[in-house]
Amino acid sequence: MSNTVRLFYFTCDHWAAENVKNRRLKLSFPNDVNDIFEFRPFDFGDVEQARLRRKAWLDAIYKYSKSQGFISFSESWAVPTMWGHYANNHKGVCLGFDLPIRRDDQVAYADKIDYVDYLHPIDGRILTDAAYNEEMVNIARKTKSSHWSYEEEWRYWFSLSDKEKELKLSKPDELIFADFDANLVLREVIFGTKSAHTTESFKTFLREDDNVKFTTARPSFRRFAMVPQRHISLKK
Repeated sequence: MSNTVRLFYFTCDHWAAENVKNRRLKLSFPNDVNDIFEFRPFDFGDVEQARLRRKAWLDAIYKYSKSQGFISFSESWAVPTMWGHYANNHKGVCLGFDLPIRRDDQVAYADKIDYVDYLHPIDGRILTDAAYNEEMVNIARKTKSSHWSYEEEWRYWFSLSDKEKELKLSKPDELIFADFDANLVLREVIFGTKSAHTTESFKTFLREDDNVKFTTARPSFRRFAMVPQRHISLKK
């Protein structure tokens, strides 16, 4: 079984160019995400203790966010809603990367998201039991509502360096990035149907040794999906 997977990162035209020119992607953090249930896929109960459990969990996530960041990718670039939501209504670009599933030390580098219909129960052990707390963190890392299943998300985790931890502590709003390297290899550039970029213009952002495939997306004529543009005169 291969340890490498091809995954896709949707963004707008501007940030696609900036990301590739600077050879990096921005990290997100568990305490600053766009889903109100993100990292909180739990039923804390309906008793008075639930308030304490919720507070303990929020404190745990805040602490976790001081040292761990992530980047979200999708399994496919063919989903039209991803282009609409994350690539500026098809005006943007999708970047395809080869990434390892496990690191050299065999520790999981990625979480494939599980989409569920119900919140996971959490009990009073969250207040006192470190092992239980860690178990809940592992569940939270890879669990989202089924409402988000169209994203087909994989989440890649990055441990912050001491310098990055200090930066995040002193300047909470400062952006932190993961550089392109052997674990984050750009392999594809897919232009949205309304993107202003072209293959020739985008090649100026690449290095000579980059091995990148260019594709122009178009809506399928037969199904709800984006597919490669085959007509030479219509390729970007």
